Amino acid sequence: MPILSITDYIPPLLLFVLFCVTHSFFASQKVKIRLLDILPAIKPFYRLAYNILALILLALFILALPADATLYKTSGFLFALLVIVQISAAVSALLTLKGQGAEFSGLQQLSAYVRSGKMPGYLDESRRGRLQRSGFYQYMRHPLYTFSMIILIASPIMTANLAFITILAGIYFYTGSFFEERGLVKRFGIDFEQYRAEVPRFLPNISAIIKK
Repeated sequence: MPILSITDYIPPLLLFVLFCVTHSFFASQKVKIRLLDILPAIKPFYRLAYNILALILLALFILALPADATLYKTSGFLFALLVIVQISAAVSALLTLKGQGAEFSGLQQLSAYVRSGKMPGYLDESRRGRLQRSGFYQYMRHPLYTFSMIILIASPIMTANLAFITILAGIYFYTGSFFEERGLVKRFGIDFEQYRAEVPRFLPNISAIIKK
């Protein structure tokens, strides 16, 4: 088992901070409006470029992680149970994205532009104009964050690097949700305020679900 030091995690931590800053900056409604006003030709490519930049920074973050060390390893029934939990969370995340994958990635916007040559009439996602309350969104306001954390926490084999990633992801999701909701309040006003009062942030209200 390699001997790890806190300083070993400084480079990946800095890269993760860079990812968080750029990801939030280019997701800002104000930034997108300003940037697309200056460079309208990039509109069909914006979402795809945004995701590619995120993937590059995450790849650099992963590559910067130090030699790993196993913290614990489950086996038998517990191993199988945790894998089932992870698979269930992954399937739930995919269902949350059902019908939105191409648009979420930016491929739909680019494909439509290549086919018709017309600029999209929205910023980078057409669905941004509607408050999503169906599917898992009726039980929690940030289902993708919840399912992502379940996948990480339920890992049957936990390593130092995975624990580091899990902690950073938790901080990012929790902090990011506040910035995201601040934008949603500006966009949807009282509708989102009412939704926020009725639906929990990350963990669904089981008793409310049963009553439904």
